[in-house]
Amino acid sequence: MSLFGCGTIGTEVARAFADGTINADLTRIYDRNAEKRQSVVDEFPVDDAPKPVDDFTDLFEGVDLVVEAAGQSAVADVAVPSLESGCDVLLLSAGALAASELRQQVVRTAEKEGQVVHVPSGAIAGLDAVKAAALTGDLETVSLTTTKNPSGLEGAPYLVENDIDLSALDSATTVFEGPATEAALAFPSNINVAMALSLAGIGPDETTVRIVADPEESNNVHHIEATGGMGSIETTVRNVPSPTNPKTSYLAAVSAIEKLRTMGATVRVGT
Repeated sequence: MSLFGCGTIGTEVARAFADGTINADLTRIYDRNAEKRQSVVDEFPVDDAPKPVDDFTDLFEGVDLVVEAAGQSAVADVAVPSLESGCDVLLLSAGALAASELRQQVVRTAEKEGQVVHVPSGAIAGLDAVKAAALTGDLETVSLTTTKNPSGLEGAPYLVENDIDLSALDSATTVFEGPATEAALAFPSNINVAMALSLAGIGPDETTVRIVADPEESNNVHHIEATGGMGSIETTVRNVPSPTNPKTSYLAAVSAIEKLRTMGATVRVGT
């Protein structure tokens, strides 16, 4: 396996390889920041350390899976080339697939090459039930309400473009409501879970996302509601933010580790 990205989640994933939680070999790693690459290498015994590469295209050589953990902007660089090189790919920044052209390109390439795109559940629960309901054809509505402390939303493109000052909030305030396609691009560091949910369910354009900034909330809260002929599904997860990055839930890293550990219960694109 190869790893693209040595930030908050990428480092946690690498540690799981280093300590044996993931029983597989991590052979190559890439990050634009050489210091981050070296930091990940230092997690491993010298004899088992992955090779840091200067060019991400070197990640595809001799591996069957490339793990993307570098943010939405990296998906366009790594997804299609990985598939074309005969590698499956695991996308932690699935929100990038909100861009329909990229999503269609990834799906077409996966189908053509006979490869698989894996999307872990991230910081939410209940995807298996949503997938099951979608398979029956009875799923009618799916919504996600994400509530975070303003510090976990700062810098999001949507907030900057609309001059929304989070520091002025003194109570829970809805700062965005719209389809998952818009939410994932408007909040690229916060809402990859919206795409995971929409791919499991009724699709990105039909899945409704609401984002709430709450100065009294210390956790990252994701509430899913789904309805249809099968009845209703409702789940809430209150995630502890990553200690090194409040925009990321710690569970997001853990879900990636579990996905790699078992490679089961996967949302599969292109099959």
